[in-house]
Amino acid sequence: MKTFILLCTMAISIIFSFNETKGQAFSGKGSKNLSITIGAANYFHFGGFYGGGGYGGRYFFTPALSFNGNFEFGISKYVGLSPSVGIASTFYSGATGVHIPIGIQGNFHFFQLIADKTNEDIHSDKLDVYVGVNAGGGPEFIIDGSGAEAGGFFYVGPQVGVRYYPKSNIGITAELGYGKTIANFGVCLNMGAK
Repeated sequence: MKTFILLCTMAISIIFSFNETKGQAFSGKGSKNLSITIGAANYFHFGGFYGGGGYGGRYFFTPALSFNGNFEFGISKYVGLSPSVGIASTFYSGATGVHIPIGIQGNFHFFQLIADKTNEDIHSDKLDVYVGVNAGGGPEFIIDGSGAEAGGFFYVGPQVGVRYYPKSNIGITAELGYGKTIANFGVCLNMGAK
């Protein structure tokens, strides 16, 4: 709990230490965006309790409640890469799983492409809409009435997302998809371009 409070305090400090950033919500190569989200994910389990232990070697997906941090950086005018790390929990037949998802997602920011091609004011300074894919995995620890086991999991899938900045550097974000993202919501910080 102390670690969680410390991380929240650090995130709030970072958010308020940045000046207002002008320009597009996604400003292309060199842009930086930090997102903190909570929501649901879907993991594929292998080994340990889920894959090779408690349920007869079956491999299957389970939904997870997840808390994630993403740091996206622009690698071209309309594409960003986003390493992510988080913590998640699943519940299945009396067992509780704790998971540490580590992954990456790539996003194509088509709203900025539309803004550039039409030369019209479609509020691309406040709104960012994107599509992409995500992949990752990590260790999991399963606890039930008979003890605990370690295993692993991975995820892969598409996502569509939106970021809206009522202020030019602090906003809200939402994603829908599969894998890391079934439905995630949170806050985002536009750090602008370098």
